[in-house]
Amino acid sequence: MYLTESIEDFIVDPTDTVYTAMQKIDRNKHRVVIVVSDNRVLGTVSDGDVRRAFLRNAIKITPVSSIMNINCITTLETDPETGRTILKKEMVTVLPVTDGENRLIGLHTAYEPEF
Repeated sequence: MYLTESIEDFIVDPTDTVYTAMQKIDRNKHRVVIVVSDNRVLGTVSDGDVRRAFLRNAIKITPVSSIMNINCITTLETDPETGRTILKKEMVTVLPVTDGENRLIGLHTAYEPEF
């Protein structure tokens, strides 16, 4: 699936808290959020990143910028079929789609969650 709207539950600001990221991860059902500033992708935070942060004594008001993965995979590819291929190859559930300047323009998801 390629989403260009209703992606608010997939996006956090670097100053948002780990708690905010956890809430959005719970709502989007894809186990990850994308850290975005000025519409540019900075990284991702997965539920595993949150768990590891708590094991290192982080608290829920810790900013996500301190636990995000800055080496996240993005693509310029907007074609849903090609997006699915990349998702499978990279073994991720969410793939941010960016333009040539790393601005978020949409995302591919591995599946449609049941809400």
